[in-house]
Amino acid sequence: MVSEKAEVDILFECFYMQLGVTEGHPVLSVRWPLTPMPEPEVGQVYGGLTFNLGSTNTVLIRDEGKKIIVDPGIIQLGRYGVFQKRLAEFGLKPGDIDIVVNTHCHYDHVEGNYLFRGKPLYVHEKEYQYCRELYWPEFADAFMGIMDVKEISGPTRLSENVMIMETPGHTPGSISVTAETADGLVACIGDAAIVKEDYLEFRAPSVVTKNISPDVSIASLKRVAALKPALVVPGHDAAFAPGG
Repeated sequence: MVSEKAEVDILFECFYMQLGVTEGHPVLSVRWPLTPMPEPEVGQVYGGLTFNLGSTNTVLIRDEGKKIIVDPGIIQLGRYGVFQKRLAEFGLKPGDIDIVVNTHCHYDHVEGNYLFRGKPLYVHEKEYQYCRELYWPEFADAFMGIMDVKEISGPTRLSENVMIMETPGHTPGSISVTAETADGLVACIGDAAIVKEDYLEFRAPSVVTKNISPDVSIASLKRVAALKPALVVPGHDAAFAPGG
């Protein structure tokens, strides 16, 4: 008997805004849901007085009755009820979610965790510590410590068709989630590839953790590619079919 396959839906497509200020006044807003990334000259024009606001791709996976959220995104999605209303479109509410996965600890991937307080949170053991160092301990406590943290290392199975694999480089404990669907393997790779060109060209993402060689990032991408995914969901670009 052939087992049922996982279902994968993108709850929120990534968005990205770069803001600049001059004498305290906002001067620009660039929406970036797709490649290419904003040119570095933007920051140069405004003398470095720029900052980013954005959220990652957020994914819902359903398999064997389990409901899994990969990267809940920024706090505003829940704060203004958007996340809850989006889940309702699938007949779900936050309490129905069984598992949360953070591909890494950056704010735009983890702040939405608070909607799922007490639920199992799968995160790499290196990443949990890195979060406390990157921001401050109270940040990690607020957005990760409120969960039932499952610190992992190595391949980890979440269900029959859903696996976690290590894809370090962007951060020390970056992980990816793969799901076998009726249409082939879907790879949710977080910021292992920030934009699709990172993956297609086997290039290190624009942000690589200090003291980690870019070659580590590239090796992670090649391990994902070896699985021949039918669909890749990067951190900050539209999902794409590598062979399409």
